Amino acid sequence: MKKILGSLLLLCLSLSAKSEYEWDVNLEKQDLYLHQASVLSMQCKFSKEGKNDDVEFSPPINIPFSFELLSEKRHFDGELQTLSYKYLVFAKEEGSYEIVLKPVMLFTTQSAIDNVIEGRDNVNDLEVQREEVRIEPIKVTVSKTNSTLTGILSLKTELDLSEVSAYEPVHLEIFLKGEGNLQDLRPLDFEIDGVEVFTDKVEANLELGENGYKGEWIQRFAFVGKKDFVIPSVSFQYFDLKDKKQKTLKTQAFKIKIKEEGIKREDLIDEFDLPTNKIDFSSYLEYIYYVLIFLAGFIIAKLVRLPSRQTPRFKKGEKIKKAKNTKALLEVLVSCDSGLFSQEIDELEEAVYKKQGLSLSKLKTRALSKL
Repeated sequence: MKKILGSLLLLCLSLSAKSEYEWDVNLEKQDLYLHQASVLSMQCKFSKEGKNDDVEFSPPINIPFSFELLSEKRHFDGELQTLSYKYLVFAKEEGSYEIVLKPVMLFTTQSAIDNVIEGRDNVNDLEVQREEVRIEPIKVTVSKTNSTLTGILSLKTELDLSEVSAYEPVHLEIFLKGEGNLQDLRPLDFEIDGVEVFTDKVEANLELGENGYKGEWIQRFAFVGKKDFVIPSVSFQYFDLKDKKQKTLKTQAFKIKIKEEGIKREDLIDEFDLPTNKIDFSSYLEYIYYVLIFLAGFIIAKLVRLPSRQTPRFKKGEKIKKAKNTKALLEVLVSCDSGLFSQEIDELEEAVYKKQGLSLSKLKTRALSKL
């Protein structure tokens, strides 16, 4: 089957002795791969000497193709009018199909014009008649691929830091560039044990071109942890239109080292200063609140002057009893003896930062029993 569909000239309809519609239809590629795009050009010429008004076209919806309008132009040359459409057609399912185009001709009759001019039967508007024309079907074959992405693509990642203090965010940006059906890409998702993962909305700087959507797809992440962790590799499977074969784009896995000394008080502001070009602050107010609570616990532990073993037992008990909420109890346990109450501290962190349910009274009872 030829890859280029030649011009199909079709005399659609003769509306008067002086006027006719003439269509020139061209599909750039007839043999496609799944999710590949092809340009459909449609041109209609008709004379203004007749009583013809306009042409209307809506893409078919009963076949597994999507149509994106690239351009629509109208040109006048004396009494001849030319209307041109350009659509980008995406193949959605494998198989053999026929694309049936049904443009509609809009025109008025001389009698309708006379009725308006002479005011007959209280007629105020021109009566517009619609007549559908069926153009010769376009045969298309769509070949199967093993991925939902087709095009010519490249991948890049940017990591700002590989060694940070506990609860200091690590920023990762993933860039996918090229052309193809980039509009179909879905956001990525990371799940890392013991690590909070935050992400902003995907940024898609795309524009329609003759080979699909062209541009850049970007997703940004922030990872917050208290011990060493690994950001796993992610991969994109796609069918490469240049080499006509299946390929995989893959990011590397990043090992993140957490410093043992943690965040110092004098460095707190600098450590927590998130780059505005990386993360949108307005999207992370809740995240900032939780991290500040974490940092407060660390600062209290660092700034307590008396070692926990020198604090009288009854004073610890009084502090635990007076804690009114999970946040206050967390600060008390960290400042009293973070080693002794390590299990309770972990449970409180889960409750405060992941909004998990917790019985405050039971946790107090258990902590008091250890004194």
